[in-house]
Amino acid sequence: MSTCCGTCDHRQHAVHDSSSTRPPLEVVLVVLKFKAPIVPTIAAPYAALNILLNSITDAPETTSHPTTFTTWSPCLSSPSTVAIFTTASETCRDSTSVVFATVLKHLSAPPSVHHVYLDYSIVSLAASSPDERIPCDVVVLQAPNPGVASAIGKHFGWDPKRSSLSAQLGAFGPAAFSKPGDLIHDFWAWAELHPGAPTSPSSSIGSGYESFDSRPTLVSINSDEKNMSLFYAEDEERRNMEDETLVMIFQWNNHTDADRFKHPLQRSYGHNGQEVSNDLWDRHVAHPLRQATSIGAKADMYKLELRGVEPRMGKAAARERSGSRRFSTMASGFGEKVSGLWGR
Repeated sequence: MSTCCGTCDHRQHAVHDSSSTRPPLEVVLVVLKFKAPIVPTIAAPYAALNILLNSITDAPETTSHPTTFTTWSPCLSSPSTVAIFTTASETCRDSTSVVFATVLKHLSAPPSVHHVYLDYSIVSLAASSPDERIPCDVVVLQAPNPGVASAIGKHFGWDPKRSSLSAQLGAFGPAAFSKPGDLIHDFWAWAELHPGAPTSPSSSIGSGYESFDSRPTLVSINSDEKNMSLFYAEDEERRNMEDETLVMIFQWNNHTDADRFKHPLQRSYGHNGQEVSNDLWDRHVAHPLRQATSIGAKADMYKLELRGVEPRMGKAAARERSGSRRFSTMASGFGEKVSGLWGR
């Protein structure tokens, strides 16, 4: 079934075409902004985060399978910010999900939750233990309105595989002889409207669908083509509510190599140690980001060292574990109780 605009068609075709043998993996990026740095010496926030992470890993949809994982990291440039990657999409459905109850009082803002659909190679971010460190950078680029979203899409592209830096590095050598370069993997994906989630104004007006259930699973929240004919002068509030988010994940050999790769005057290395263009990062990432922010987009960048989840802490944590599976089945009314925490 065709969607209501060309951009949506291109995006959905790209996702399905790149995964003809199996569907893409749904991964949730959660960003938590704490009031204090997340270090073991500040016990209360760290313990609350530990309970949250273990509650996610205890969720019913995290049964043992190679493609299920939960990994996390404090932001190296801002220790009070924590990023979590997980395949527990239902448990971390949105910012009001009950699983976040343990950390809410320690946060300075509501949890930020983005669902993205990625190639299965994203499991390379699944750390095997709390001691393992996987260097990566995450860029979350948000547009304030359909026009900016369209500009971002036209510059970065709608097809994540074709837009990524990996696609620019050229042909890879045989696996048996390969050695890592500065960049291991990068994943670019547009955050999608999660199935069953409330629809945004732009996706519910003039969309051509009579009900949400009749729409395809992957639905673009915004696009320039879709909204050009829908804007009225009195609809400023509706337009301001619209949002579209591009998530870019860069997995590095180490952060020292990452800094060299990003420097426009230093040599950068691809797979098998092959030298690549010095300005690859600046041309395909840094410069477009500067352009996007100059026209109103918001760019959040997180420098991370992803790791596995530590076991639960102490006796109190053991008691929490016994009831942790109830998190995913509690009443959804919890969201209403906490919605005013940051609005006072």
